[in-house]
Amino acid sequence: MSLELDVPFETNEGYQYIVSFTEFQSVPKTYKLPLVSISIALVSSPIETNSLKTLNIFIKVVLEYLEQNDVIIYFICDTAPIKMRDNRKIKLSNQEFRFTLFLAMFNKLKSEIFYLQPVVLTDKIGGNHYTALISRTFHQKEIETVKSDLEEFNRNK
Repeated sequence: MSLELDVPFETNEGYQYIVSFTEFQSVPKTYKLPLVSISIALVSSPIETNSLKTLNIFIKVVLEYLEQNDVIIYFICDTAPIKMRDNRKIKLSNQEFRFTLFLAMFNKLKSEIFYLQPVVLTDKIGGNHYTALISRTFHQKEIETVKSDLEEFNRNK
C-alpha cells in the first residue's frame, strides 16, 4: 500500500488546500517505521488568517492519516509570510509562530493515542527550522531515535 496521499479540502471561507503526505525515499538510516513528510499547500488566493476551525481540520487530517498508516510523520512549518498583530509582545519568526500554534493545538487534544515530539534544528545562517515528529504513542522510542538523529545537525554546526 502506498503511503503517498493528497487530501484536498475547502474551508468555510472558500479557501482551497491540499495536504500532501510523501514518504521519504532516501533516509540515511533505517528505521522501524517509514518517515513521511507532510505539506499543507494553499491552492487558492493568499489569505491573511485561518480560522480555528480550519487549523483543527489540518490536525484532523494528520490524525486520520496516522490512524490508517503506521508511520512517523515529519512535519516542518513553512516560512511563508503571515499577518500577526502589531501589538504582539513576543516576536516570533513566521515558522516559529506556526510551530508554537501547532504544538498548542495538538497538546490541547490531550491525545493518549498519538505522540508529538518537537524538534528545533539550529541554523545560524538561514534561521532555525521548527519541526515535529508525530506517530502513535507506542512508537515513542522510535520517534526519540529519529529526533536524536536529527539533532546531530545541531551538534555538527
